Amino acid sequence: MTMEKIYSPALVSFKKIREIGQEGRNSKVYLAHDEYMDAEIVVKEIANSKNEQTQRLLKEAQILYASSHPNVVQIQYACKDDNNVYIAMPFYQNGSLKSLMATRMLTTREIIRYAIQFISGVAHIHSKCLVHLDIKPDNILLSDNNEALLSDFGLADYTDENGWYQVTCHYIKHTAPEIHQQNGWATVQFDIFQIGLTLYRMCAGDKAFNAQFERVATSNDSFLSALTNKKFPTRSIILPHIPEPLMKIVCQCLEVDVEKRYNNVRDILNDLSKIDYNGLDWQCTESDTSHEWNFTDEKGLTYQVTRQKGEKAYTVVKNNRKTTPKSDTLRDYLLTLK
Repeated sequence: MTMEKIYSPALVSFKKIREIGQEGRNSKVYLAHDEYMDAEIVVKEIANSKNEQTQRLLKEAQILYASSHPNVVQIQYACKDDNNVYIAMPFYQNGSLKSLMATRMLTTREIIRYAIQFISGVAHIHSKCLVHLDIKPDNILLSDNNEALLSDFGLADYTDENGWYQVTCHYIKHTAPEIHQQNGWATVQFDIFQIGLTLYRMCAGDKAFNAQFERVATSNDSFLSALTNKKFPTRSIILPHIPEPLMKIVCQCLEVDVEKRYNNVRDILNDLSKIDYNGLDWQCTESDTSHEWNFTDEKGLTYQVTRQKGEKAYTVVKNNRKTTPKSDTLRDYLLTLK
């Protein structure tokens, strides 16, 4: 008996709970409940037509399926009815890396762990001749196991046989400078620059990153000048609890000259895995006038370090008692304390 080579329509049933995002003028994202799986899912919806956006959503579903990896958000299914096309993905209650960063600064240990996880996902899609083109904290989700997952493949696509892809749409804050010099053509180096911007935001905080963008984005020419002259983002703003090897990784990802940038993301992963310092667990908080770092060691001793903005001097409070720091610089103190 031979199987008939026809597609059989199947029924899915989900109830929209609330809208949680909009991916453009014609597409929406909902939190929904799937009747048959009895599970909350995320549904991306677009009107069912023959236009480019509809085909783009279907292609995103195909790319997600082809990109299966522990650090890439998985597709549950793709379907359509008379009115709309849908793709369904898991719902993660922990939200995105951006939502976590909106509540507090990340510790260095968290930065390294999350970076290794989502960059592993990037390495996998690059091995499939894919470029993501939209790597940013918004598109890194945190699983129920608190692992970083690469998501949102709406701009992703396959490169040509020479590793090139023509970028027609991109997130302005995460623009790689070379696309303005190469008529929109880019390689995996575009993703590497976006990784650098994402790591930068994880290290410096979104408040500092966004303030810089507002200063340089007064015009297109002003922004491009700052981008190509390494003034956006400024490489000097990274905080003193960030170890130098991590700073070097960020700066190499952000090299304007692609020849000086990392050749591939595997090299980034190798360098991240080598970082082994004391002081990876300082929790930094920022006010309008100062930065404060807090840490509790294995013995339960608490440390609070404060420095006023614009000053070099810092104070240390150990177990609620002010002490004299032994290190000359704040960076030395934060990265040598055991």
